[in-house]
Amino acid sequence: MAGSAASLEARLQDYDFSKAQPLEALTADLFELLGSHAVRSDHPRYFGLFNPPALPAAIVGDLIAATVNPQLAVRSHAPAAAAIERQLLQLFGTRIGWGAHEVAGNFTSGGSEANHTALLAALARRYPGWADGGLATVSVKPAIYVSSQAHLAWIKIARAAGLGSDAVRLVPASDGLALDGKTLSEFVARDESRDPVLIVATAGTTAHGAIDDLSGMAVVAREHGAHFHIDAAWAGGAMLADEGRALLDGIELADSVTVDPHKWLCVPMGAGMYLARDWEALQSAFAVSTGYMPSASVEHRDAYIHSMQWSRRFMGLKLFMALACLGLDGYAEMIRGQLALGRYLRESLLAHGWRVLNDSSLPLACFAPDVGTEANDAMVRRIAATVVDSGMAWLSTVDLRGRLALRACITSYETTRDDVDALLGLLDDARKQATDVSRAS
Repeated sequence: MAGSAASLEARLQDYDFSKAQPLEALTADLFELLGSHAVRSDHPRYFGLFNPPALPAAIVGDLIAATVNPQLAVRSHAPAAAAIERQLLQLFGTRIGWGAHEVAGNFTSGGSEANHTALLAALARRYPGWADGGLATVSVKPAIYVSSQAHLAWIKIARAAGLGSDAVRLVPASDGLALDGKTLSEFVARDESRDPVLIVATAGTTAHGAIDDLSGMAVVAREHGAHFHIDAAWAGGAMLADEGRALLDGIELADSVTVDPHKWLCVPMGAGMYLARDWEALQSAFAVSTGYMPSASVEHRDAYIHSMQWSRRFMGLKLFMALACLGLDGYAEMIRGQLALGRYLRESLLAHGWRVLNDSSLPLACFAPDVGTEANDAMVRRIAATVVDSGMAWLSTVDLRGRLALRACITSYETTRDDVDALLGLLDDARKQATDVSRAS
């Protein structure tokens, strides 16, 4: 980030809103301000989290949505917009492996809202009195079973639903990364005081790209009558390529799935999807009736009686525009290219003498210098700081099996082999500097 906190505060003092300013000048200033005081996640050498640059067609879609500003609470107010989102949801549902006619769900602000929806749908399915009487009607202790490596939005979700953090049962993965059905089954069996209302598999962990045993966990969910949800917020985008869909074998067994197009499919934030095969659970969880809204239509599956949001932005248009512009083949080519770059990154790291610590087919590598345990964490911090401070690339660190590792992820459609090679050069130089510092001390 080029700008300091002090310079940012000084710039913002120019905006006391005491007088009107020309739109053109405002636009130019805000572009410069945001660009100079931010990590440039839109750069091809941003190897950090899941914030890829937005495709031009997706940006245009977002602009059109903001300009027309349709209201999607009910289909009758914006039938074209509602139909577009329905078509997209059915497309992804069929890529999962469901029939188009059975796909339920809605666009969401992101993965947290989609996952929250999964919990509320699960509660509605398992406890018939919950929707009206709340948890006071539930005589057992509901539990959410999820890998210890999962996104901890589940903690917030459990608190928001009134279950509390203790309801989130974090199951240690047998290899420290991916959760398998046998480990889950044994954990649930020991957890006798809890009622498994929701079992969650993660398809593409944030930290290291692990994909849980989707088929094995589905069996456990069926055995306990639990709602089986798959959080594929990141990796779900890979379904648009046959090679990516093959990595998610078993996803078709889910009762519901989360996918965030803004994580891999290069559309502006926020854009999430909750995909399910059960409208009834959504209706039980969210349906209300008021005198000031148009009559709700179950036939048209009006969004406000099937989801948390009421007033709804047209979030699907940016994805629709990107898909229409690229085509499925174009998206598939993009995903195949990034999967290939991920393999190239891993192979090159090994060739350069780094230890690759995760085993993922997704384009995410966790790695560390080949040093002893005691020296590892300090060296990793120095290497990460050196690379980031260079201003030439950005990557993150992650705790992996109790040790700190460097983490590089590829989600930008602009990233090339040259960018990966540039990162490798920066890493090698930073490792040498860190080694020299370590020896000197």
